[in-house]
Amino acid sequence: MTIQIKPIGATLAPLRWAIVNPIKARLRQHGIAYPFEQLILLKLIRDHNSPLVQQDIAEKMGKDKSVILRMVDSLEKEGFIHRVVDANDRRRNFLALTDTGNQLVESCVEIEVQVTIDLVDGITEDELNTFYKVIEQIKTNSGKHI
Repeated sequence: MTIQIKPIGATLAPLRWAIVNPIKARLRQHGIAYPFEQLILLKLIRDHNSPLVQQDIAEKMGKDKSVILRMVDSLEKEGFIHRVVDANDRRRNFLALTDTGNQLVESCVEIEVQVTIDLVDGITEDELNTFYKVIEQIKTNSGKHI
């Protein structure tokens, strides 16, 4: 049997929207109407093991630093994050969630989990484990070719 290789990006792009759109809809139903990328930025700050600066976020999100700066300014103005001056380099600011920002991320994660449960309906545990294993292998392989 010959495996037909299809471009992964073209295969996954529709899947991305099939996941993101229901999450956005559910967020709106719960009164969370912030831009999705800002919510991703907040989650990135929360989940990172060490303090992040804007440059780190720009690289992880694949965005220009000026775009990240506008998002950070907006999120800070809303009271979701604050800047912490690096004691070793006063020109650098680390980003940290406020309690309000952390509560927002927690709400978003709960909604994301609920949507995920809906989306995996009809998929067996073995199939889901295989899916996650394949994703991890693709991520590992990607790191080898950069």
